[in-house]
Amino acid sequence: MSDFPDFKLSATGRKVALSLVPVICPPEYVQFADAIVTNFELTISVSPLLLRKGVSAGFATYDLGALPRYRKRAHKLTGEDAERYFSSWEHGITPLHVQFARALNQLLSLGCYDVPEVMEAIGYRPAPWIEEVTRKRLTVYAADVRKQEVQILAPDPLRPGFRIEDVRRDRKVGA
Repeated sequence: MSDFPDFKLSATGRKVALSLVPVICPPEYVQFADAIVTNFELTISVSPLLLRKGVSAGFATYDLGALPRYRKRAHKLTGEDAERYFSSWEHGITPLHVQFARALNQLLSLGCYDVPEVMEAIGYRPAPWIEEVTRKRLTVYAADVRKQEVQILAPDPLRPGFRIEDVRRDRKVGA
C-alpha cells in the first residue's frame, strides 16, 4: 500500500479527462475511457502533493480556457473542436501549456495501454517473457548469486560474534 492518499480527480477534472480520451487515445479504445482515467488517477496518486495539486489546477484551467474561443467548456467539446483545442495547448503560447498537454498525452496514453483488454488487443503479454528472462538470468548468473549470498550471510568482520541467524531466531521466539 502506498504512503500517498488516494487521488481522485474532481468531478470537472474527471469530465475533462474523459473528454480527452477520444482526442489522445486510438478510437478503438475509447470504449475503455473510464478504465483509462482510473489508471491515470492511479499514476498521479503516487506523485508528490504539489504535482497532484498542479494536475487539478491544470484541468480546471484547461476546462475554462475553452470558453472565450468556443463558448463552452473544454469537457463539452467534441470532434474537431476538441482536437483543435488540445492542439492549441500542445503548441501553446506558454511553456506551461505545452508541458501540461504533453504530460496529459503521455499519462493518458500510458493509462490506455495499461488496460488489460487493450494489452490483449495489441498482443502485449509480458508474463511469459519475464519468466523466460528470469529463468535465463538465474541460470547464467547462478554462481554469482550464490557467491553474493555467501558474502552477505558471512560473519561481519567488524562485529565478531554477531550472527544474523541469532537475531532471526530471537525474533521468531519473541513473536
